[in-house]
Amino acid sequence: MKETAYAKFWVSDDILFFIYKPMIYLDYPTAKKVVDDRLKFQQEICYPILCNTQGIKNTVKSARDYLANEGSALTNAVAIVDNRHISTVMLRFYLMKNKPIVPSQIFNLQEDAITFLKSLK
Repeated sequence: MKETAYAKFWVSDDILFFIYKPMIYLDYPTAKKVVDDRLKFQQEICYPILCNTQGIKNTVKSARDYLANEGSALTNAVAIVDNRHISTVMLRFYLMKNKPIVPSQIFNLQEDAITFLKSLK
């Protein structure tokens, strides 16, 4: 497992689990740092990613844009896990508006997210 100032991540069963630590505001510099840390950890290996966003309170548009595009590097699918109602609404809007370049879906339960990612293998 790797732990940084903003996240914890590890690989299990060929899925990269990525858990954001609690933060009030995800801005562009933080999003860039998070992706840079993840890419170093991956060492050029592409993974489906289970991304738990429950620690994030709010984001700025530039961070969302970055994560949807450049942030998709070395990923072949993203399952976002967040069971907060308002976050689910915002994440659906994010997926519709930003159109990530890899298959991406939102889930309330981690088990459903894992099933989605395994179905794409």
